[in-house]
Amino acid sequence: MTDDIMVHPNSPVHFEHWCGHEGCKRWGSFGKERSRGETEWRCIEHLAADYWEGRLVRLN
Repeated sequence: MTDDIMVHPNSPVHFEHWCGHEGCKRWGSFGKERSRGETEWRCIEHLAADYWEGRLVRLN
């Protein structure tokens, strides 16, 4: 037996993104990259004030 780990090239990946607001237990649907490799996740209730800055918002 070897110590090699076989990884399927298209293996499914699941990430848990909970709201980063202290005490909140909701799902963090809205992510904003704060620094390289660091994303802040928030629910709609605790959405960061600057979340929409620099994003194209389309109103129909």
